[in-house]
This record gives sequence, structure tokens and C-alpha cells, in this order.
Amino acid sequence: MKRYLSIPVIAALLYGVFAMLAAASTYPLMTRFAKEADISAWVFIAVPALLAGLFALLVYGRAAERVRTVGQSLSRGLLVAILTWIGFSALSTWVWCIPENYGECFRGAMMISGALAGGQLLLAALAAAAIMGYAIRSRAATWKAKD
Repeated sequence: MKRYLSIPVIAALLYGVFAMLAAASTYPLMTRFAKEADISAWVFIAVPALLAGLFALLVYGRAAERVRTVGQSLSRGLLVAILTWIGFSALSTWVWCIPENYGECFRGAMMISGALAGGQLLLAALAAAAIMGYAIRSRAATWKAKD
């Protein structure tokens, strides 16, 4: 009996890889930020990828039954991108700011992370969403053909 990966697991892996590639495209710029913060530059690549994978796992939880078109998958991809952006900004705020300035620092983190890597991460999330939409449609067609 052949076992297939579930849709949420495929989405988590796909979004994680695409987000890692998108974040890695900003590596030269992120290296300067990492040196200022005295942390490894790979943190700026790994954290968005892990967050994107986590949010994709949650958002695509019941996608096999509910997603019928690629457009519906693209809207889920947009949600994953927004949640990843907010999550990374919140984590950055928590790590680098003092509690009295969380609101102001969160606003700044959202603006900076959106300006520096927002476009790449959005394109990566939408590309992963399109692939997931086609994968869900083809899996549904395969299951219908077996019945």
C-alpha cells in the first residue's frame, strides 16, 4: 500500500523551502543587520522559513476538502505570507526591544521587514500557493479516478 504525504505537510515543506530561498536572496543585506545584533545571519533565513512552514501547516489543515480552485489556494498563500510577516516582526520585537516600547518597536519592525524582504517573501508564498493549488486539484482528480 502506497502512503502519500498529507496536504498540510506538503504545504509546510513547500512554503518552508520557498521562504528560505526568498530570505536567502537578501543575505548580503541581512548580514549587516546580523553583525549589528551580534547573531548569525542564518537566523534571518531560518526563522522566516520555519514560521512560513508552521503557518502553512495550520492554514492548509483542511484544504483537501475545502480548496477547489487555485485562486482559493492563492488566498491561503496570502494569509501565510501575512502571518509570517507579523510573526517575524513580533519575534524581532520581543528579542530586541524593551517591554515599554513594544508597540512602537513592533511598528518599526513591521515597516523594516516589509521593506527589506516583503516582496521576496510575498512572491515565494504566492508561488508556493499556486503549486499547492495545482497539487490539491490533481490529488482530488486522482482520488476521484480511483473511486
